[in-house]
Amino acid sequence: MPDNLLTPKIPHYLGPPELENRYLAWRFSNADLDGPFKCGNFTLDEFTQLWERLRAFEKMNIAQLRQAGSFHRTPTPNLSQKAKKRLQEILLDDIDVLYSFHITGPCRLWCMKHENILSILWWDKNHEVYLTPQRHT
Repeated sequence: MPDNLLTPKIPHYLGPPELENRYLAWRFSNADLDGPFKCGNFTLDEFTQLWERLRAFEKMNIAQLRQAGSFHRTPTPNLSQKAKKRLQEILLDDIDVLYSFHITGPCRLWCMKHENILSILWWDKNHEVYLTPQRHT
């Protein structure tokens, strides 16, 4: 028998990869299926665009997403009153931060994040979860 078959292989644990270098994984079980930002409330065209963007995001690590400007961290106290009220209604008002993904124009996908796992929460068709200040007013 060859010597290399008799020598046991010892795996070397290198530790977990740095969080910024991890690729995204999606979870859908926490999606809000009711209320003003319910997931699933999109047209076929919006769904197609969303699907394409999710597939593209999945090929990027967190550092690449941040650099591209498509991934934003938002503390929940900065959310609109409508969004804060909905978090209370669905018993998620203990969350400190939500993350949004720019899909197209005003459309955003809002998620909860644990390490590199993103639990989809809301489909924000009209940019109402986080109201940006009006420019030049």
